[in-house]
Parts: sequence; C-alpha cells; structure tokens
Amino acid sequence: MNKMSNATYSIIISLAGVLFAALALFAYFSGRNALIFVGMGIFFAVTMTMSSLHARQQAAARAEERAS
Repeated sequence: MNKMSNATYSIIISLAGVLFAALALFAYFSGRNALIFVGMGIFFAVTMTMSSLHARQQAAARAEERAS
C-alpha cells in the first residue's frame, strides 16, 4: 500500500478547496452559476476520497500495530 504522510492528505484537500474557490469566483464573475455546482461536486469527491484513503491507512496501521 502506498503510504502518504498526514500532511499530504491535508495539502491535497486544501488545494481542492483553493481550486473550488477559484472556480466559484470565475463562475460568479462570468455569470456561469452552474460551474459553482460542478466545483462543489469535485471538491466533495476529492475531500471524501482523500478522507476515506486516510482512514483506511490509519486502520491498517492500527491493525499492523496490534498484530506485532
């Protein structure tokens, strides 16, 4: 399993948030409000995926720690 540090998960989620903010501002000023919902969907997908991967990594580390 690929082990990423805790900071890596936070950085990816933060970058997704910054990308969403930029997309939301672009959508607001260009009048394309549907892009805001696209951005929210992408941000939600990235956040949930990274949170799930992080939780899975922590669970595997705990199981490995208990086994030893």
